[in-house]
Amino acid sequence: MAVTNMKPRARKAAAQYNDYEHTGPVTLAGAFMRSGWQPVHRSQDLPSGRAKPLRIMSEGFTLFRGESGKAQVLAHRCAHRGTQLSAAWVEGDTLRCLYHGWRYDATGQCVEMPAEGAAYAARVKIASYPTREHLGLIFVYFGEGEPPAFPHIPAFVGEGHVETYVEYFPCNFFQCWENSFDEYHVHFTHRTGGMHPRYPELPEMTFTETDYGILRRAETKDGRVKLSPFLMPNVLRTTVPSPNAMQGHGPSERDTYLIKVPVDDFNHVFFITQQVRVREGEEAAYREKHAQYLEMRAKARPPHELGLEILAGKITLMDVVDHPYLAIIEDVVAQGGQGAIANRSEELLGRSDVGILAMRKIWSREMRAIAEGKPAKQWQPLLKMPE
Repeated sequence: MAVTNMKPRARKAAAQYNDYEHTGPVTLAGAFMRSGWQPVHRSQDLPSGRAKPLRIMSEGFTLFRGESGKAQVLAHRCAHRGTQLSAAWVEGDTLRCLYHGWRYDATGQCVEMPAEGAAYAARVKIASYPTREHLGLIFVYFGEGEPPAFPHIPAFVGEGHVETYVEYFPCNFFQCWENSFDEYHVHFTHRTGGMHPRYPELPEMTFTETDYGILRRAETKDGRVKLSPFLMPNVLRTTVPSPNAMQGHGPSERDTYLIKVPVDDFNHVFFITQQVRVREGEEAAYREKHAQYLEMRAKARPPHELGLEILAGKITLMDVVDHPYLAIIEDVVAQGGQGAIANRSEELLGRSDVGILAMRKIWSREMRAIAEGKPAKQWQPLLKMPE
């Protein structure tokens, strides 16, 4: 009754706190996302002396690794005539614009203008953003003021390899983020390749807000418990079946971080960082077979392309059952099948969606605090895995 009697302006204001999808620089969800560290690139994919264009949350940036080895992020364009800085030369730990040679240090300060005076250069500064590297990923803080504590996620415990993957998804990040709260989907979405049994026993789920985000607890009738912490605004730590199980090598499950970051409102990148524990004496065999697996992935068509073809009715999941990363294709089909941006006004939720509702409630609360200029919750780093 209260909703139907609201004045148009009030309805519009309330709707703002449910706009989780739009993360551009002037949006509430965008402000919430920018309050934390965001991964933007795999460390191994950025060699020293290389600059690359970067698009995150509907904004352009320049990512480069200086000759000292430190990754840096600056504004997308040169302040002079607005040309793209990703085409610049890396000189030491600075970028020299290819158009007229204006050179910027890692703070964004212009330190040289070949055709101008030093006094002019001292007055020119472009945006720069704090960067850190952790668990095989380059993280950036895009928010205002001092960045939060880093690392916000703990390193894996014990011996093991850290392996990272990046996948492109042709849909809004938030529906993929909601998918992480949905333990039930795995038994149906990911059964094509036999990694999950058909119609298994479904666990009992509870979700509890914590100082870092939400703790998901799944318990089966035989007493097995799985704890998965969600770190606000967009990080999940959990265990997932290994795609390598399809090739018959490596552990069957991996301790994993799953992080979804918007490219724009209609696309996002999915960062996956995993610990791989190999039994003593099997190291050499694992490395050989894993190299073969990576070669298979490099030759295979990108999962998002195949997912879109399935959604278009050109092929089926059974046509790609041997793909080396079938699980990502399945997720693209399920989440991309909701549309580029899911229409939540038409969904029918049930008791299995309690985690999604809990997460939306927190996001709405935080966005409202931002809109009203009130203190938002100060989310704490995850210091160790819950027990």
